[in-house]
Amino acid sequence: METERIADQLKRAFHGEAWSGPSVKESLEGVTAEMAFEQALPEAHSIWELVHHITAWVQFVHKRVVSGESVNVTQELNFPPVNDKSEGAWQEAITKMEAAEEALRKAILDFPESRLNEIFHAQSGTSYYIQMHGAVQHSLYHAGQIILMKRFLTTMKKTPAR
Repeated sequence: METERIADQLKRAFHGEAWSGPSVKESLEGVTAEMAFEQALPEAHSIWELVHHITAWVQFVHKRVVSGESVNVTQELNFPPVNDKSEGAWQEAITKMEAAEEALRKAILDFPESRLNEIFHAQSGTSYYIQMHGAVQHSLYHAGQIILMKRFLTTMKKTPAR
C-alpha cells in the first residue's frame, strides 16, 4: 500500500536509514540546548528554531491529512520562538517533534488510499499525496541544515580567536 510506503519514508526521515543520509534525529545527536540556541550564522535560524519549524510543518500536514484543514501560516507559526533556553526545554522540543512525527505517521497509515490524489485545498492545488511526501522532504532538508550548523558550531569552538 502506498500509505505504508509514505509512512515508512517519514519514519526513515526522522529515525534513520533515510536514503539521502542522516535522519532528523541522527542530525540532532550531541546537540545541547546551548548549541541548539546559538546563532551559527547571521540571518540564519538556530538549530532549535529549525526543530520548532520542522515540528510546526509536520503538525500542519497532520491537520491537512486528518481534517483537510488549511493553516494560515504566520511567521510565528512558521518559526515558533524559543522562549526557554534550558536543557529541559530543549528535550521537550525534541519530544514534541517526535510526537508530531508519530501522529502524522499514524494519520498517513489511516488515510484512505483512494483519496491520495485528491486536492486538499483548492488554492494550493496540492494533493494529500504531495503533502505527505512534502513532510518527508522538508524534514530531511532541514536535517541537512542542522548537520551543517552543528559542524560549523563545533568547528568555531575549536578554532582559536585571532
